[in-house]
Amino acid sequence: MAMDYILSTKLVIPENHTHTIQRTRLMLPVQPTRITLVCAPAGYGKTTLLSTWARHTSLRTAWLSLDNNDNDPTQFMLHFISAIQTQFPSFAQTIASSLASTQLPSATGLVRSLLNELCRLPEPIYVILDDLHCLHNSSVHETIAFIVEHQPAPLHLLITSRNAPAFSLSRLRAQRQLTEFYTEDLRFNEEEVAQFCNDAMDLDLSPSLLATLETRTEGWIAGLQLAALSLHNTHDKKNFIQSFAGDDRHITDFLMDEVLRHLPATIQQFLLHTCLLQQLSAPLCDAVRLQNDSRQLMDELERTNMFITSLDHKRIWYRYHHLFASLLKSRLYDAQPELVKTIHHRASRWCSEHGLFADAIQHAIKAGDYEYAAALMEEHSATLFSLGRFTTALTWAYQLPPDLLARHPKLSMLCAWAGLVMDNLPEVERHVRAASACFEGYQDAPIGSKERALFGQLALISSCQQCLAGDVERAMSSVMDALSSLTTGRVLYRAASVCLGFCYYAQGEFDKSQRLFEENASITDAKQNLIVPIFATLGLARSHLLQGHFAAAKASYEKALRECESLGWQEIPVCGMLYIGLGELAYEQNDLLNAKRQLEKGISMTSAGQMQYFNAWGQVLLAQTHIALGDMDSPLSATSETAFMRYSGRFVVEVPPLSAGLANLWLSQGRIDKVADWVKAAQLPLKGQFALEREAEYLSLARYFIACQRLPEALDLLSRLWFHAEPRHHTKVMVEIQILKSMALQAEGSTPKALAALQHAITIAGDNPFIRLFSQEAPAINSLLHKLAKEMYRHPLMSLLMNAIGQSLSSSQIALSHIETFLLSKKERLVARHIVTGATSQEIAENLCVSLSTIKTHTKNIYAKLGVNRRLQAIDALLKQNLA
Repeated sequence: MAMDYILSTKLVIPENHTHTIQRTRLMLPVQPTRITLVCAPAGYGKTTLLSTWARHTSLRTAWLSLDNNDNDPTQFMLHFISAIQTQFPSFAQTIASSLASTQLPSATGLVRSLLNELCRLPEPIYVILDDLHCLHNSSVHETIAFIVEHQPAPLHLLITSRNAPAFSLSRLRAQRQLTEFYTEDLRFNEEEVAQFCNDAMDLDLSPSLLATLETRTEGWIAGLQLAALSLHNTHDKKNFIQSFAGDDRHITDFLMDEVLRHLPATIQQFLLHTCLLQQLSAPLCDAVRLQNDSRQLMDELERTNMFITSLDHKRIWYRYHHLFASLLKSRLYDAQPELVKTIHHRASRWCSEHGLFADAIQHAIKAGDYEYAAALMEEHSATLFSLGRFTTALTWAYQLPPDLLARHPKLSMLCAWAGLVMDNLPEVERHVRAASACFEGYQDAPIGSKERALFGQLALISSCQQCLAGDVERAMSSVMDALSSLTTGRVLYRAASVCLGFCYYAQGEFDKSQRLFEENASITDAKQNLIVPIFATLGLARSHLLQGHFAAAKASYEKALRECESLGWQEIPVCGMLYIGLGELAYEQNDLLNAKRQLEKGISMTSAGQMQYFNAWGQVLLAQTHIALGDMDSPLSATSETAFMRYSGRFVVEVPPLSAGLANLWLSQGRIDKVADWVKAAQLPLKGQFALEREAEYLSLARYFIACQRLPEALDLLSRLWFHAEPRHHTKVMVEIQILKSMALQAEGSTPKALAALQHAITIAGDNPFIRLFSQEAPAINSLLHKLAKEMYRHPLMSLLMNAIGQSLSSSQIALSHIETFLLSKKERLVARHIVTGATSQEIAENLCVSLSTIKTHTKNIYAKLGVNRRLQAIDALLKQNLA
C-alpha cells in the first residue's frame, strides 16, 4: 500500500459561497507585507477573507489548508513545498525527494535549503497557510519560526489561525512588515449585518431587528449564517430575533435544532451519517451509509450552502465547516450513538482499500477495532520507522489496549525503538515486555530462522535499554544473545557489535572497543541505516579524545561527515551527534567560537530527530561554552534545567557523561546546593570496588570535595582514580586528576607538591591541547602556571595555557637565566648525561641498572620539559642550558 504523501485537495483555494459579501474595509494591500496574520475564533470568516483576496489578485499565490496530519514535520514540509510547486512546478524537487526517501533529513537542514531555493525564485510568491491552529507539534512550530526569522525577499506568508502563533512577530511589527486582523476587525459591523441579511440572504429585516441581531451575535459570522437559515423558515422573525440569546453553545444548539428541523429527512440523515469524516467524497459516503445516492445529496448541500466546502476543482472531495461538523457530531452521539462505531468501521475499511492507511488507522481506533488498527500499523511499521514518524506511531499505539501489543510484536518493537531514540525508558520497558511475551522460546529456534532473528532483535533492544540504564553487565549479556542470534553482516548484527563496543568502552577496554568501532564506522557501508555507523564513529572519536589523540578524533568525525555529504545524508538528524562531537573537541581546545557554532548545529539537528539525551548533552556543552565566553547569566533556561534534572546522577553506557557535565556546569556557576543534590542522586560507591565506568562522575565528585574544602577526601579519591587510570593510559583522565590534585594541594597549603602535580599534568598532556581542562580551573591554578611558565617555557602547551588565562610568554618575562637545574629531577639529570653522549635507551638502562620502560618514561619527561620531540633537539637544549 503506497504512502499517501500529498493530498492535493489541501492545495486548492476554497471557492466562496454565493452569499459572500464584499468587505472593502478589510481589503489587503495590493502587495501584502512579509507576513499577514488573520487571527480569530471559528466562524469569523478568516478563510473567506484570504480566499477572496487570493481569487482576485494577479500575484502568484499558493494555498495550503492545514490539518492535524501536518503535525508530522515531514508531511508539513511536503505539503508546503507542493503548495509552492503549484506556481513554480520545478521548485525544490530535490528537497521533496529527500523528504520522501527512507532517510528522514532534519527539518532545520532542509529549511535552510528551502530558503535558498526561495531566494532564487524569479518573482514573489504569496503562500497562504490556512488554519495554523491545527499545528501543535513543537518541531513544526520551530520550522515555521525559522522560516519567518530568515524569510527571503520573494516569500510572503498569509496565515489564518484561531490562536496567536507560537513564534514572535514583534520584530516584523516594529519594521512595519506585518499586517494583522483580529476578532474585533473581522466581526460584521451593522452595515455588513444589513448587507448580509437583507441583500445576500434576502430576509428583509428592519433596522431595529438588524441592530438586535448584530447585538445578539456580536458580529459572529457563523452565528449570523445559522440565524439567517432559521429565519428563512420562521414567520415570527421579531420574536425569533428577540429570543435569540445565550452563550455560543446554547445559541448553536438552538440554531441546529432550527436548521435541521426544516431539512428533508434524507438530508438530515446524510449529514449525521457523514459528519464523522474529516474529508468526504461520494464513494466514501456511499460506503459508510451503504447507499448509492451520496453524489446527488452532496450537490444539494452545496447548492443550499449548507456549510460544505469543495476541496478540489473536480468536486470530488469536500469537508464540512468545522463548527457545523462539531455540532452534527454532538447530535449524532445524542440521537444515534450506536451508529458511531459502525460508521468509523466502514470508513476504516474503505480508506484501507483506497490507500489512505493513516485515515484507515484513525477510523479503526475510533471504531474500537483495535485488532485491525494494530494490524495496519504493523504492516506499515517499517515505513513509519524509516520516515522517522515516531510521534505518529506512538500516538496511535498509545490508543491501543496494552495486551493487544503482545499479539503484534513488530509493532511493540517499533514502539520500543522509538522509546530508545526519545529516551523514554518506561515506554521501552513496556514494549519490551509485550514483545518478550510473544517471543518466548524463540531463543532456541534454529540460527537463520525468522523466529531466532526476532529474538535477536529483541535482545538487541534490551541491550540498548540496559545501556541507557547504565547496567554494563546486563547490557553485555543481552548483546551477546543478540550476536548469537542475528545474521553476520546484517544491519542489526552491526548494531549489536557497536553496542558491545560501547560496553568495552565504558569498562576502559579501548583496544577491544576501537576495533569494533572501526569495523562499523563506514558510512558508505550503511545502506539504509545511518545510525549504526554514526554511533560507531562517536565511540571511536571519543576513545581517541580520552587517549589525547585530538587529531585522530577530529579526523573520525570529519570523515563521517564527508561520507554523509557524498550520499546526501549530511542533514539527517543523527548526524547532529557528529557536530556535537566536533563541538566538544573544539571546546576542549578552547576554540570557543567554533565550539559554539558546531554545538548549535548539532543541537538543532538532534532536536529535529527528537534525540533527547544527545540534545541535552549538546545543550550542557553549549552552556559550558557560554560560561567560558564570559556569559554567566543562566546559559540554560529554567525549563531546560528542570527537564535535565532527570539526568542528574544518571550513568549511560552508550553516550557521553551528561551527568558529570551537569555537575561541572553547576560547579562553574557556584551552585553548590545543586551539586549536593547531584551527589545524592549519583550514589557513587566510595568504599570497596569503584564503578570505574563512571570515571567522569568521580572526577566531578572530587571537584565538589575541593569546593567544599573536604581536601583529604578529594586527595584520597584522586589517588584511587589514578591507580586505575594510569595502567589504562586514559590521558585525558590522568591530566584531569593531576590538575585537581594540584588544586587540592594548593588549597591545603602544600604549594611545592601542588606545583609538581600541575607540572605532571602538563607533562602527561604533551602536545595534546587539553586547554579547557586547565583554563576552566582558573584562577585557582593561575599562580602555579605562572611559576611553571618560567621553567617550562619551551613546552608546546605552555604558551597556549598562558594565553588562555590572559597571560603571555614574552622574552622579557622569561629569560634563559631563569631556567634552573631543578627543572630536571636528579634521576632525569642522570639520564640526560647519558643522552648527550649519544647512548641508546637500552644502553642507558643497562648502565643505570633499571628497566627500559623506566628510561623511556624519564626520556619522555625530559623532552616535555625542554619542549622538544627529537633526540638531537634534546641534546642541543641540554648542552645550551648546561643541564646535563
